[in-house]
Amino acid sequence: MPISGAVERMVDSVRLWRGAAAVLGTAAAALMVAALVARDAPDFAERPVIAVLRGAADRPAWSVRLARAAHQVAVDGLDPPAAPAGKAYQLWLVAPGGAAPQPLGLLPFSGRKILAETPANIRRLAGKGQLWVTLEPATGTLAEAPSGAPAFHAELGGPR
Repeated sequence: MPISGAVERMVDSVRLWRGAAAVLGTAAAALMVAALVARDAPDFAERPVIAVLRGAADRPAWSVRLARAAHQVAVDGLDPPAAPAGKAYQLWLVAPGGAAPQPLGLLPFSGRKILAETPANIRRLAGKGQLWVTLEPATGTLAEAPSGAPAFHAELGGPR
């Protein structure tokens, strides 16, 4: 049974094969990224506390643990004060050397919150610097810097 002209043209079509290769290549890359990202969740109970955020009265409000390989931070609410209506506490990373503060995420009022971070922020968290907590709109600030002075802070100690 001979191949029809239309099917023969389709088999010989460079555009068809280029498109198929692009689709398959994209799918393979997506599967590879998914395999690299899909890691077991770290057990933060076994991770050391890297910082305790304290307010003006030196009362602990949150503790911070770091899972470097997973690019995650766990923030535990120890006994933070309630935020005013329409406001939330936001965590910032301040690296030494005058770099602009980097937003890390909104903090929990109680319990534990896991924050996914960039590899660059994870490296900075493992080094020296400071963590600040500011009072921001309930959805967090869209600005590139905190809107007010830090209400809570902690020092980061360096290599662990």
